[in-house]
Amino acid sequence: MIHKKQIVRLFAKDITGDIIKDRQGVTVNWRAGQLVLDEPTFNGGNDIGPDPFTTVLSGLVGCTLTTLRMYIKRKGWDITDIHCSVNMLQQAEPFKTSIFRTLSFGQPVTDAQKERLLWIAVNCPVAKLLHGEIDIETQLSDDPTVRAGGGDYPPSDEASTDATGNYTTQ
Repeated sequence: MIHKKQIVRLFAKDITGDIIKDRQGVTVNWRAGQLVLDEPTFNGGNDIGPDPFTTVLSGLVGCTLTTLRMYIKRKGWDITDIHCSVNMLQQAEPFKTSIFRTLSFGQPVTDAQKERLLWIAVNCPVAKLLHGEIDIETQLSDDPTVRAGGGDYPPSDEASTDATGNYTTQ
């Protein structure tokens, strides 16, 4: 059986953010609430919320632990306490980011269980996202209610062709 690739928008409602004058912190709006992101004081913020890098790594921790919990529950294993630590290094030239993740368990876990739980962690959805190819398309809009991916600048290829159609190459 051949499966067609599906492109799925993950969120019915966009995640949005706003920043106001004289404030480093960003208010992020998601499905049912708000989250404040901020920079540490040494970087000009007030440290009243996680910085963007911490938020990305927090997403990996959360996904790792919830995915493991679901798998352990489905298997009926008696593994109740799991700890996940993450950190990252960035290399400037050539630019490269390395993320390190360590898992530990609060009770004895067999080697077979460890092997399977490691595979589950490596393949959790956020880890797969971070390992995969990521394209970020950014557009501008004069209207803050326009959905992600629906801005009006840069112009679409057709509009760009129309706009430059009268130019001649020299």
